[in-house]
Amino acid sequence: MQGLINLDQKVFYWFNSFLERNDIFDFIVKVIAVYAIYLIPILFILFWFLQRREKTQKFLLELFFVLVVSWQVIARAIGMIINRPRPDMFTGAKEILFHPPTYSFPSDHALFLACVTVYLYLSGYKKIANYSLIAMITIPIARVIIGFHFPGDILAGWIMGGALAYIFFLFKKPIEKYIVNPLYRVAKKMRLA
Repeated sequence: MQGLINLDQKVFYWFNSFLERNDIFDFIVKVIAVYAIYLIPILFILFWFLQRREKTQKFLLELFFVLVVSWQVIARAIGMIINRPRPDMFTGAKEILFHPPTYSFPSDHALFLACVTVYLYLSGYKKIANYSLIAMITIPIARVIIGFHFPGDILAGWIMGGALAYIFFLFKKPIEKYIVNPLYRVAKKMRLA
């Protein structure tokens, strides 16, 4: 196990070594690592109001439910149990941003993005899933570069996110029946759908 931890740290320091060489690179990596994730909820809202079709809106509710449970419940619970410190807690890690001392494992960004991507592929939304795949790769890697995560945190997040997407996809019909349909009826009553 110690060998894997040592390898994880070596790969982290290699990625992290790209920082503080070029101000433009640092700025771009910072924007990708911190702010690009906010495009997902913005896109959700845009699709909700621009694609005013019942099928699309129900799928967005379904995906939203899957992501909230995966990211805010399961990833947080695992993080609290394992409670691995972030790389910036170790000497020698460069950082261009302060991150509050929360857990590092798994990367909840990687888990969230993998869950989105895999769920989109499984649901047949291949075109948008291809764009999501780009975000799934670039955002977590940027978070390694700026010192928020070890590469192992990212890899674990991708694996867990993909597995959770698959598990939730297996329960697609009950999720639709007991969660999505009631939420959609509420949205219609509120004239949001």
